[in-house]
Amino acid sequence: MSALSSDEREYYQYLSAYFLTFDGDLDAVITEYSALLEITKNADIRIRTLSSLINLLGAKKQWQEGFYRVEELLALLQKYPESTYRPAAYIALALIYKQINQPETALHFAERALSLEDIDLFHKCLSMEVKLDSIVSLDYKQLVLSDFTETDAVCNAADLDYELVNIAIWKIKWLKQQARYQEALNVVELTLVQTEKFRQDSQLIDLYNEYASLYLALKQYDKAQQYAELVAGFDNIDSFVGDKIKMYDVLRQIAEVKQDFNQAYYYLNEKLALEKSMFESKLANEMAIQKAWFEVDAKQSQIELLDKQNDLLKTESQLTTEQLENSLLALSLVSLLLATLLFWSFRSRKVQAKLRYYAHTDGLTKIANRGFFTESVESLLSQAQKNNNAVSLILLDLDHFKNINDTYGHQVGDWALIQVAATIRDSVTENAIVGRLGGEEFGVALMVQDSSVGLRIAEECRQAIDNIDTNKSGYNFKLTVSAGVGCSSHAGYKLDNLYAAADLALYQSKQYGRNRVYEYSASMAS
Repeated sequence: MSALSSDEREYYQYLSAYFLTFDGDLDAVITEYSALLEITKNADIRIRTLSSLINLLGAKKQWQEGFYRVEELLALLQKYPESTYRPAAYIALALIYKQINQPETALHFAERALSLEDIDLFHKCLSMEVKLDSIVSLDYKQLVLSDFTETDAVCNAADLDYELVNIAIWKIKWLKQQARYQEALNVVELTLVQTEKFRQDSQLIDLYNEYASLYLALKQYDKAQQYAELVAGFDNIDSFVGDKIKMYDVLRQIAEVKQDFNQAYYYLNEKLALEKSMFESKLANEMAIQKAWFEVDAKQSQIELLDKQNDLLKTESQLTTEQLENSLLALSLVSLLLATLLFWSFRSRKVQAKLRYYAHTDGLTKIANRGFFTESVESLLSQAQKNNNAVSLILLDLDHFKNINDTYGHQVGDWALIQVAATIRDSVTENAIVGRLGGEEFGVALMVQDSSVGLRIAEECRQAIDNIDTNKSGYNFKLTVSAGVGCSSHAGYKLDNLYAAADLALYQSKQYGRNRVYEYSASMAS
């Protein structure tokens, strides 16, 4: 050890703490990580240690310390944007926001990780898994089959069995929601074989529950009951309250079909009791999270809110000591809860506004990210259809962008993307929706009088990008885009169809020499 440099000793200390995780003593690992953060000044070691520590603090529900560390990690990432450990850091942030039920912010950080060109397969799988989970929490309808297929392919290449089963379970639920019961059953059967190899009880219980609900939907009641009873047979089923509720609900419906109403009543009561318990547990957890945010804000802002909270806690303690009548005590506690919630509501509005910006905005170009762009265009199409207006969708793709990255480096590539985004934004009307769809592809959507307007605006964007002065980057090279235009007057108001039309026109632009604009026509499809 004496022959090691200071950084090498600290990295060794990090690895020692990391491997201690596998012994299961999380409190000891948290202590080791915290001790390392007290001494290390190495940015990469701090980022890596904070990422691991945040995951553990979230698992232990130590929210206040977790939120302090989140603020510290965000500050470090802003100061050291080129750190090697950005993927792990973004995933740690995504996971803790997922735990506190803020899927939009979790999705933002997952997408930040996926935007990194140097991300490895392991972290790419985790990021895609968190992204999928966040979209599931927000709206199943946003998903298409390729979302599951692409995530599955990456996690399969990374050889991550646990993540593969999670992806399959979400796919099963997605298929079930669309009443594609037989397809969902096929996925369950394939996944069950994989899950039983390494026996993860939480996933097995979920799969058996899916079996039961699918057979119930198909009116195969005996099989549905068989799998629901398999769920009931797990020794640790009490640890999975949500799954136990689903099990009782399936059994209740089967009992009703069989007209065994006494048994149905029993299952209903059990289900309601568990739902009440889960609600109370969830409420307690949310209050703990809110209190943690309160503590962090009070310390960071150095305001008197913490003193006010302490006064309230002292009042509550005094009331308890004097053993007031139950009604007065309940009234006091409700008043305290109301005051806390009022404060949280005020604070949450400010925080959520900031988080919404990050969740909706591409981190590099500061225009809409793909998710928010898609959501905004769907809303625009819905409004246009009601008013019988036309919508144009323009897809713009930078020509030979890989050559720019390979020749001049990724910093120059990023500069180019920022300039192109700003040029597009300046070339369109104020009401146009502008977004980065991924990599070097951009999108513009706007309401138009007829399809010629979209074609004209696309050409104006192309010319403006062609005129960008790249000397400001420190190098002299040419920036051009190929563009495709689709219009609802030809493709209809369904986003998938409109996107396909614009994409086909973009393909024509690429095929016929690049740095040009094509508009979709019916002849292209043939």
